[in-house]
Amino acid sequence: MDRVDMYRNDRSPTIFGWAAMLLAGGGILYFWVMGAILLLRGTESGQIRFLQDEPVWRTLYFAYPIVFVVAIVVGGVLVALRRDLASIGVAGAPVVLAIGYYFALIHLRSF
Repeated sequence: MDRVDMYRNDRSPTIFGWAAMLLAGGGILYFWVMGAILLLRGTESGQIRFLQDEPVWRTLYFAYPIVFVVAIVVGGVLVALRRDLASIGVAGAPVVLAIGYYFALIHLRSF
């Protein structure tokens, strides 16, 4: 086995990339659960209570766990197909989408 094949078969960057993406996505999911509990209880909970005004933003908010699970499944299929970089990108998509949702929520609703 030459050096090129050795590095081509090394999947440790994929493992570290997946670990980082799952920790980040799981961290967002943890805070999502806290916000969902506050929303469903109807308590005065800061900025999250304004999601009750518009159903589009609330639907997008409650779609995060589904997006997270779908990204993990699709990323797992890509790992099985040995598409390592694409799988890390798909696994990280919920994090990027959550950040984009936050900025859209803050900036688009301010008008």
